Amino acid sequence: MKIKLVEFAKLTSTNDYLKENYESLPSFTLVRTDFQTSGRGQFDRKWVSSKGKNLLFSLLLKDVPFDQITHIKEWVKSSLFASFGKLGLDAYFKEPNDFYTNEKKLCGILIETKNNEERFEYIIIGVGVNVNQILFRDFKATSILKETKKQVDVRKVLSIIVNNLLENYFG
Repeated sequence: MKIKLVEFAKLTSTNDYLKENYESLPSFTLVRTDFQTSGRGQFDRKWVSSKGKNLLFSLLLKDVPFDQITHIKEWVKSSLFASFGKLGLDAYFKEPNDFYTNEKKLCGILIETKNNEERFEYIIIGVGVNVNQILFRDFKATSILKETKKQVDVRKVLSIIVNNLLENYFG
């Protein structure tokens, strides 16, 4: 398996970009941006992120059998757990789609799908990881920097996560 990386300085949302362009992109396309103008989480909750401070990406999977969705969710969760461990974080998963450390949100996941009668045409896995952001408006959140007291390169965090996704891939 190979991941195709597409990067932007700014997008409305990495999930929206993949939803709008999935037909022309191969499976395992990963879209990353420095800033999202309309980032969101589950139930259309707004995901606010300081420009260039956090990891914002979405991964496109195409033509996936229905019975694989549980495996995909577990694959993403276990890959993120391993990544946070490598970064020195003791994170835990809080249903339905968030990672926390020290009772504060570190990472959110948004999975969106489109299906036909036979299978998922696409599964888009959006991930937002608070990396170097320090201030969070009216929200109990944290970042890798706040927890470890070390600034981390956002691309290094992406590399760790992508490597874990590739190592843990079940297909």
